[in-house]
Amino acid sequence: MNEVFYWNQGLECMPRPELEQHQLQKLREQLEHVYARSPFYRSKLDAAGIRLDEIRTMEDVRRIPFTDKEELRSSQANHPPWGDFSCITPKEAVRVFQTSGTTGRPVRIMLNRKDWHEIFYEQFMHFRCGYGLTEDDVLFVPFNYGLYLAWWGFQTAMEKAGLMIIPGGGQSSRDRLRSALDWGATAICGTPSYLLYLAETARKNGIDLPGSVIGKMVAAGEPGASIPSTKKAMESQWGAECFDDIGSTEISNFGYECIKHKGTHVVEAMFLAEVLDPATLAPLADGEIGELVLTNLSCVSTPLIRYRTRDLVRFNRATCACGRTNLRLDGGILGRSDDMFHFAGVNIFPGQVQHLLHEVNEFSQEYQLVVPPPGSGKHLRIRVEPANELLTEAQLNKARDFLIEAVKYRITVTPEVEVCEIGSLPRVEGKAKRLIREA
Repeated sequence: MNEVFYWNQGLECMPRPELEQHQLQKLREQLEHVYARSPFYRSKLDAAGIRLDEIRTMEDVRRIPFTDKEELRSSQANHPPWGDFSCITPKEAVRVFQTSGTTGRPVRIMLNRKDWHEIFYEQFMHFRCGYGLTEDDVLFVPFNYGLYLAWWGFQTAMEKAGLMIIPGGGQSSRDRLRSALDWGATAICGTPSYLLYLAETARKNGIDLPGSVIGKMVAAGEPGASIPSTKKAMESQWGAECFDDIGSTEISNFGYECIKHKGTHVVEAMFLAEVLDPATLAPLADGEIGELVLTNLSCVSTPLIRYRTRDLVRFNRATCACGRTNLRLDGGILGRSDDMFHFAGVNIFPGQVQHLLHEVNEFSQEYQLVVPPPGSGKHLRIRVEPANELLTEAQLNKARDFLIEAVKYRITVTPEVEVCEIGSLPRVEGKAKRLIREA
């Protein structure tokens, strides 16, 4: 399907000067809301000497203090269990979620009826139209019900939009595949690592995914859909088109890839995005890689103001081939500032290694990076698995040598490559833990 669909063409294709005025008006309204309802933000804005009527231009926005995840954790530690940053009371909440806790203590989030039933729906309709999903599609959701936001906002919005939803919780991966095919799913969602694992499971069980009617994959939760070699592997193994979906429990979902696949759009009518130097926090020009800072412009329950996502991105404000003028993130999320590690004098992101690994056909998509302590004299170690049982020792040795040379040439670090037994590296439905830091 090559036809472009819009949810709100006026906002999605609005000239940038008009869009920025729309954002500033929404921001002023949001600042009034958090000042009135959130003790956390009232204190922050007062301490910074911010008068709400003084925020008139994008330059004025830079005077507003940042919010970071550690502040949210401290707020909930000091005011358990919800903290003092929310704008609603527990009585007003209809859904609660918490972050995955991969970088520290989980943060709890409350959502009221308006956010869960209206705002989330509005956000995800931009996603649905970007992906080209319609009421004719059948979406398979292969996740268990729980505290993690994961796919529940997406599922709820798609259900409300008229798509048939097939729940895939409480099943093995093999049974999920059979259910998806038996029920005629045309679309599936998941983390890149789990979708690749499902493809691996399909091959082992003689299931022909490329021959199925599943034509679209929506991938989120970790890098992959925006890493060219990983995306290519996903699309070839599923025989389906892959779309990027970006967001987090704290800030909610804010970006999607359209059918033109020219980057990941930010829903700018509902989010104000900035790209800053992670070290100096100075604004960067389009095309430069920096940290993404986001402000909720529409959220009612727990809006975050100038939230430091720690995601590294590259802005592109040129009009997309789809006609949208909304900001795009070239390459989606390029990495995380807190995932970057320093080794042998080089700053390294796991996504760099993942891209090189997925160009080696002899290895599966599963891997781990083991980083030794500074000064230990040990090499960076990459754990991989053979792609199948038929590969000979000579073929695996050749592939290992190729990967070592590729990392040495592209990243300027010489690693060790440990070939593990097939199935020995952990598989998870959610975010895969790729980086292991040795003590």
